[in-house]
Amino acid sequence: MTDRLNCLSYQVSSDNIKNHRNDIGSHLKSKTYVRITDDEEEPAHQVRRSSHVKFSSVLKDGASIALPLAFTVFVVVLWRLNGSPSGDSLEKLREDAIRYLASTFPILFAGITGKLMSEIVRWKLERGATVGLLEQLNGSQTVGSTVMTLFSFGSFNLLSILLLITWAFSPLGTQGLLRMESRRNEPRVKDITITYFDDDARSRLVKWQELFSTGSFGPTPGMRSLTSLYATLVTTPEATKFDTMDLWGNVRIPFLNHTENEWRDLPSNSSEIEYSSLAGIPISNLDIGNTTFTVESSYLDLRCHNATVLTGDQAPEGFFAHLDHSMMDTAASSAEDLKDKIFRMPNGTWHGYNFTNGDATTWSLALDRFVDPIWLLKNRTTTRELESDDRSAKRERPILFRNETGIDVGPTTLLFEAYAVSAFTDKQLREHNHVKATFGVTQKYVESRVACRLAAADNTKPSCRVISQRPSQRRHAPEGITHLSFPKVFNLLSQRLPLVVGGSVNYQADFSLYYLKDPTLRDMQSDERAFMKSYTAETLEIRLAQLLNTFLAVSQLSFEIAGRGSAQRKDSANVVSRSNETVPAELRELVVVVQISDVWAAVCLSSGVVLLAAGVMGVVFKHRARGPEIFGYISTIFRDSKYFDLSPKADLLDGGDLSKTLRELQIRHGNVGSKDGEPVTGVVPLGDTEMDHLN
Repeated sequence: MTDRLNCLSYQVSSDNIKNHRNDIGSHLKSKTYVRITDDEEEPAHQVRRSSHVKFSSVLKDGASIALPLAFTVFVVVLWRLNGSPSGDSLEKLREDAIRYLASTFPILFAGITGKLMSEIVRWKLERGATVGLLEQLNGSQTVGSTVMTLFSFGSFNLLSILLLITWAFSPLGTQGLLRMESRRNEPRVKDITITYFDDDARSRLVKWQELFSTGSFGPTPGMRSLTSLYATLVTTPEATKFDTMDLWGNVRIPFLNHTENEWRDLPSNSSEIEYSSLAGIPISNLDIGNTTFTVESSYLDLRCHNATVLTGDQAPEGFFAHLDHSMMDTAASSAEDLKDKIFRMPNGTWHGYNFTNGDATTWSLALDRFVDPIWLLKNRTTTRELESDDRSAKRERPILFRNETGIDVGPTTLLFEAYAVSAFTDKQLREHNHVKATFGVTQKYVESRVACRLAAADNTKPSCRVISQRPSQRRHAPEGITHLSFPKVFNLLSQRLPLVVGGSVNYQADFSLYYLKDPTLRDMQSDERAFMKSYTAETLEIRLAQLLNTFLAVSQLSFEIAGRGSAQRKDSANVVSRSNETVPAELRELVVVVQISDVWAAVCLSSGVVLLAAGVMGVVFKHRARGPEIFGYISTIFRDSKYFDLSPKADLLDGGDLSKTLRELQIRHGNVGSKDGEPVTGVVPLGDTEMDHLN
């Protein structure tokens, strides 16, 4: 063993160190080789490296650049996801990648940056550098060692600051990766289409009147469903009556309170709004989010001319008007033998049903003006123009007159008469009210802006309300022509609406009459028998209009108002009734998007750039150094010693390769002898006879 390996020894005398330093200084000036020890017999070998490139070395160099580059690209890609919708197919993979990278980034940073420090030390040593600089660089291969070296050597200089800043990017990069991504709700706007019920639709009263007049069957089956729906809406709980939507989720339309062609916002409190009907307009095709759209609709508007309320057993003679339903009944008929019958419906005559018509009732409705019989194809009017298919589809509703000009439309007046009867059996309990009121009737056309909100958790129950209104900007029939202006509609309405409850006693019974006093119907449990005495013109014109519009709405929709007619989601059937209208809408939905913090993303990207720069510089310094890589390996202790007889090829090996070759060799550090009375220490292999002798 001693023939091949000899110990590397050095003198610890301060004089020798000083002499060696002077010799090295002279060498730097003379460019000639200076012996390191006095007994050195031949110069050191030339510093060089092997020309053979290992595949493992290329792999390490490539990894030192590729891994930081991949990390930097990942951060850039992640940064570009800012504002993109969350929940994509790669989200789970991306979250896993962030967790794994956050765990491995400090390890990767320490490995690449530590290697850079080692390569810089090797490169600087070959060109000459102070021991303090080399120790500071060599001791800065981890975050902790950088701080320890700073305090151990007292190296408080610019390089110390640069090293601390460099290593600070290791924890900053990890924190930036973990903190840069989050989620936020962001409103998105897109255009959709909304389908809603066209309330200019033909009333089913027309069909029932035609079937009844031809003897097919009476209107009773259809009227039973209509009256049940009407009763449900009138007797619905108080909170629903003042809500923005009806019992089935249809949007209620308020009365228009201005005539200017500008939008007017409505109060946010629905209890401050007077709605035109207890029934709303069905809407469908709503999507999750906030949807805004406009709806065209119309309603009967009443303006009370006068209202008289009397108290007493008997009304004065002539107080109640004489009503004649015969002419209206004839005008509403569709029997074949009546098509050529000449009849008149003179304006100014009250056409309606008296208090008693088969079944008793305590109130009645009458109208003094209808459309001319010529528009009904009566009085032998069979002109081809009026019989056209287009007009046939529009007959019995105001839209028939939308494009007509030069029509003389006079004012239409509605008559309302009622009397309150508390009891017939006991004269002591009798207390009567007599009411008579007349109203101007018009058809108001409005455009309403509707806002609906549908949350994913609400299933099929959106929340909708009218937020602003203005008069309709479309062309319509004259306002004096209403749905009541057609005999087939008003004939059944005036006959059947008072009979929804009917009877000769309305005290605590007829909810329609109690509604005219108080929509909450609280007074139906009151002992006040003359409950009509609080009727006023202001309340009658609003509440009677609401009842008429409600009855007309359910006559148009029937049970569609409670089924497919309610406000529905997009995945519901895109049909609300037999008469639909489709309008564009603006959908604002809250979308969960990826939010990338610019600050943390910049910190993370900077860490990646620093790591990439460290990888590139490490490869550059590695290949600019002439000698093999020896720092950090035990073989450095004995590779250049004259006491170790190594093969000349050993000088070409890196420290790691040389240590791998001699990994079975056991060595020990200790005293190996003396020279000039000074102890000599060194590293020797265990088992060496000289070492054993010295020990």
